[in-house]
Amino acid sequence: MTATTEMFTIRLPLAAARRLRHVAEISQRPIDEVVAETLRVTLPPGLEDVPSAFRASLVQLETRSTSDLWQEMQATLPAPQVARYDALLLQHAAGILNEAGEQELAQRRAEADQLMFRKAYAALLLKWRGERIPSLAELDSES
Repeated sequence: MTATTEMFTIRLPLAAARRLRHVAEISQRPIDEVVAETLRVTLPPGLEDVPSAFRASLVQLETRSTSDLWQEMQATLPAPQVARYDALLLQHAAGILNEAGEQELAQRRAEADQLMFRKAYAALLLKWRGERIPSLAELDSES
């Protein structure tokens, strides 16, 4: 491994350890490379992959309670905000939005993006805490 590394001692179920050894053998690679690659492809993206404008808001979710995270994951924009955003999008698509409208649209888009990042990160944190996250179909049927 060429990157900077850190030594870990972990306990694994025997079946997982056997699978790792087997994959290392058949791929003719050291087991630590197999573990590192497995983690790289299976762990969700980190906050360094999120636009910097949203990171501080997401970091604060990490210390929130599980019930707070469920509320965050289920948050929605108020109906009047959604209606205004939709109206601005229609005006933008029609080419009739003035500069002030474009600025408002950009602001409302940033608010919507912020909400989506917070919802997604809350769901990720809940999953890491062992919670079962409903599928999109299940969430749609609830609304």
